[in-house]
Amino acid sequence: MNAAKQQNMLAGQSSLARKVFQVVPIQERWSVHDIFNSLMVSEATGAQFPAVRRGLGELKEAGLIREPVNGHFQRTAVTIKSPREQNMPKETQSAVLTIKKADASALDTLAALSGEVISFAEEVGNRMKKLAARIEEVALSVEAEREVNAEALDKFKLLQSLLKGG
Repeated sequence: MNAAKQQNMLAGQSSLARKVFQVVPIQERWSVHDIFNSLMVSEATGAQFPAVRRGLGELKEAGLIREPVNGHFQRTAVTIKSPREQNMPKETQSAVLTIKKADASALDTLAALSGEVISFAEEVGNRMKKLAARIEEVALSVEAEREVNAEALDKFKLLQSLLKGG
């Protein structure tokens, strides 16, 4: 995988998966607990362990990281062009570039769309959290109002019984 492809694939991942990816080492393989602890120490995210594990699964499915030993993860190496590719004749190289540009633009478009979807989902999630907080506030105020009304009703019944008795 080359660096551009890696970046395009990474752009399509969730923000948590991108943060997890930054912590996964290239040279060594780390356990999920090591990765989680590194995220906590760097304060990159406040995500819980299952969410980090899920992020690792997403990255593995995308081919951005690999699991050479069960439960231990490592980044997939980025390939660098071989000297043979760099010494290709100009005509051949330009033909290859035009094909790659067409593919890259489609991939770039897909990556951009994926990023928009993720951004939209995060925005909707944030708005839903705000709405849930507002609903909770209204519910608490309704409960407080209900308690005040119950006290007023008790006083009214007491007054009514006193008036009937007197």
